[in-house]
Amino acid sequence: MDILAGLKDKLRFIERHYETASFPFREIRRKINASEEPFEPPPFDPENCDGEPPFLEEYLEATESLNIEGQAALKLVQSALRKYLSSFVEMYGIPIKATGKNWIERYKKHFLETYSIDFDKAPVPLEQLEEVNFARNDLEHGEEPFGMSRRQSEEHAARFPGGLFVDELEKEVFQSDSSWPGQIVVTETNLEEAIRRVEQFCEFVDGQRP
Repeated sequence: MDILAGLKDKLRFIERHYETASFPFREIRRKINASEEPFEPPPFDPENCDGEPPFLEEYLEATESLNIEGQAALKLVQSALRKYLSSFVEMYGIPIKATGKNWIERYKKHFLETYSIDFDKAPVPLEQLEEVNFARNDLEHGEEPFGMSRRQSEEHAARFPGGLFVDELEKEVFQSDSSWPGQIVVTETNLEEAIRRVEQFCEFVDGQRP
């Protein structure tokens, strides 16, 4: 069973799905920025100028929708990583007995003890996978009274202040306060990075098969 090929197929699907699902919202933002129909700004009227850019509500809503699509895709990426590792274990038929503070730690110990595969020798530092996992957990279990956005948990913010998935504007505003739980924003760029991390890590593990 080629579990690495299965992982790659799933990652390519996630990329294609995100590209298709996010297109309408990226297009809305592009048209607003370019003042294209139907987002042509009305003639300037100094008597009714409130200082708010035209179509701001539509732009912000499209941005929120983009983030929602990114959140869904990131959850699938984390799921693909976990499925690859669990399929590896199932293939060799040796159940996991290792303990650890989280599932990544348990897999790390199991793979080292059972297959002599050292995750610390992978080209992708394990903490980079942990960051993906933190973001996924916060998106899945985080609480926000309004809107669809989520913020870092205390542990996430402590481990990765101003991390990969923190909103860029907040990084600038709160760069001097490492304790601030940043808003998680999944963009095309950091989603691609998450996919790269997972794919390269699993390629390493697959190349170390007993």
